[in-house]
Amino acid sequence: MTCLIRIRPITDSIIRRAASAVVATLCAVTVWGSGGCRFAEPSKSTSALLNQDHGRNVAEIAELTEAANAGFQADDGDDQEEVQPVSFEQPMHDGVAGPVVGAATGPMVLGMEHAPPRRDQFERLTRVPMSLDAAVRIALENSVVLGDLGGRVLSMPETMSSTLDPAIVASNPMVGFDAALAAFDTQIEAGLTYNGNGNIVNSAFSGGQFGVFAQPETLAKLGVGKVLSNGTKVSLGGVAGYDEELAGGPFAAFGGEFRHPLMRGAGKRFNQIAGPLGGPGRYGGVLIAQTKHMQSQLAVEKAVGDLVRDVANTYWELQYAYLDVATKQTALATAHETWSRQRQRVAAASAPSDLAALAHQQVCMAEAALTSAIAGTRYGGAGVYGSELRLRTLLGIPSADGHLIVPDAVPLRAEFRFDWQDTQGVAHASRVELRRQREVIAQKELEIEAACNLQKTQLDVLGAFRKLGDDADSQSDLFGEALDGWQLGIEMRRSVSNRRENAAIRSARLQLSRETAVLQAQQNQVNAELQAAFTQLDRAWNMIASLTTAESAARMRLDAQNRRYQAGDDQVEDVLEAQVRLTEISTQLHRAVIDYNLAFVQLQHARGTLLPTVGVGLSTATPEECRFAQETPSVYMR
Repeated sequence: MTCLIRIRPITDSIIRRAASAVVATLCAVTVWGSGGCRFAEPSKSTSALLNQDHGRNVAEIAELTEAANAGFQADDGDDQEEVQPVSFEQPMHDGVAGPVVGAATGPMVLGMEHAPPRRDQFERLTRVPMSLDAAVRIALENSVVLGDLGGRVLSMPETMSSTLDPAIVASNPMVGFDAALAAFDTQIEAGLTYNGNGNIVNSAFSGGQFGVFAQPETLAKLGVGKVLSNGTKVSLGGVAGYDEELAGGPFAAFGGEFRHPLMRGAGKRFNQIAGPLGGPGRYGGVLIAQTKHMQSQLAVEKAVGDLVRDVANTYWELQYAYLDVATKQTALATAHETWSRQRQRVAAASAPSDLAALAHQQVCMAEAALTSAIAGTRYGGAGVYGSELRLRTLLGIPSADGHLIVPDAVPLRAEFRFDWQDTQGVAHASRVELRRQREVIAQKELEIEAACNLQKTQLDVLGAFRKLGDDADSQSDLFGEALDGWQLGIEMRRSVSNRRENAAIRSARLQLSRETAVLQAQQNQVNAELQAAFTQLDRAWNMIASLTTAESAARMRLDAQNRRYQAGDDQVEDVLEAQVRLTEISTQLHRAVIDYNLAFVQLQHARGTLLPTVGVGLSTATPEECRFAQETPSVYMR
C-alpha cells in the first residue's frame, strides 16, 4: 500500500496556538486512579479562561485544520516537488519480504528476521520436504523446555517440564540423593584453645567429648564421627595440651564413644527411608530420594510423549491443509474453465448472461475457499500457514524463514485392529501417568513404614572409653581420672501420649488411601481414552471406505455433466453443482484419511506405546539432562 503525503510548512505560531487550545481543553479532565476517568466540572478560573479564549481557540484550530487540509491539495505548483511517495511495505527479495532499508536497528529476535508470509506469496515460497521422523527428531533436539501449543511457557512458565528437571531434583540440597547421603558423611572436628588461667573450673567444657571439667592452659583436640547405615553413631578423637599445674607439663589422651538404637531409629531399612535425622513427617532417606527422582524422570517422559503426540498431530494437520489446498486449487481451475466457456456462449448469444454471472460467482467462491485453505480462518481451520506455524513452534525453529515445510510422509491407509483386553493390559502397564502414580504409592508405603518405626520408644545402648596417651606427672589425681576410663549404659525416652507419632501414622495411611484411589480413577480414565480412540479409529476407517466410493461416484457425475455441457446443454447449474459436490466429498475424504492417522496416534498414546511406535527412547543419560532421542525408524518409515 502506497499513499502520497504532502509536506507543507506550518508556522510555529499556529502550532503554539493549537497546542494551547488542546491544553486548555484537557484541563477539564479529572483522572480517577485505576477506576477510570471522567470529565469534571471546571473551576471558575478555568471556566473564565475557557470562555475568554473559546472563540479565538476555535478559530485558530479551524485555521490549522484548513492549513493541514490544504497540504493534501496539488493546486500550488511550487509544492509539487514536496510530494513524496511513502511505502508501508517491505521490499521483495525472491518473492519474500525483506527488511525495510533505513529502519531502526536493534537486537535481533530469534525467528523475526523474516516477515510472516502473505497470501500472494504462497506459490513463490520454497518448499522444504520433511518426514515425520525428522520432525520428531528436530523437536527432541531443540526442546530443553518441553513446550505445548497452549502457550503455557508464557502464562505459567513454572509448570513447564524440562529435561533438566530430574537433575534438579537429584541435586536438591534438601531432598536429593546427596542430601540423603550427607547424613552418613564422616564429620571431623578440630580446635585449639589457650586459657590464661588453667585452674579455673569451666562448667561449659565439662560436657565435652572426654569429660574434662577443668580447662588446661593449652588444649588441642581432633575427632571424627560418623553415622553408620544401621543408625549407630560412633566417634573417635584425641586431645593434647600443656598445663604445668594440672598435668605437670604436656599431656595427651584419646578415646571414643558410640550410641546404637535398639527400637526407634534402628535398622538399615529405616535409615534408608527416613535417614538418621528423620522424624514424624520428615522422611529424607535414600529410598525416598530415589522415588522422587523416578517421579521426575517419569514426568519428563510424559512431557516428551505429549510433545511427540502434538508434533504428530500437527504434522498430519499440516498434511491435510496441503491436501485441502490442492483440492481447492483443482476446484478453482475447473470453475475458471466453466466460466470461460460460459462467457463464450454469452458472447455467441447462445446463453443468457446471468448464467455467466453464476459461473463467475463460483470462481469467486473458489478463490475465497482457496485463500481460507492457505491462510486459515479465525474460527475455522488453521490453513497451511497456521498449521505450519504450529509445527514450527513445536520444533523450536524460527516461525518464518522464507520456506514452507511440506510433510512427505504417506498417511496410513491400511486397517488396524487391536484386541481390547490386550490393549487394556498394555495401557495399564505402559502409561507413564500410571507408572508415576505407582511410584507415589510406593513412596507413601515407605513413609508408613518409617512412621511406624518412629512410634516406638527411643531405646539406645551407649558406651565410651578414654585413655591417657602417657603417664602425665600430674599433681591432680582428678585430672588423670577424667582422661582415663570407660562407661557403658542404656537410655530410654519417649513421649507419654505419643500424639505426633500417632498423627504421622494416620496421615501417611490417609495419603496412601488417597493415592490408591487416584490410581483407580486414572485407570478408569485410561479405559475411557482407549474406548474413545477405538471408536475414532473405527469411525475414520469406515468414513474412508464410504467416501472413497462417494468420490468415485461424484467424479463420474461431474464427467457426465461436462460431456453434456460440451455437447451443447445449457444447464450450467448442474455442472457447477457437480463441481461443488466433488470438492466437498474430496475434502471430506482427505479429512477422513487424516483423522484415521490422528486416531492411530491417539490410540498409541492412550496405550502408552507412542514413543516406541515412532522410535523414541531414552538416550545416553548425562548428569545434567534426561534426554530422549529417536533411535529406530517409526512405523511410517518402515
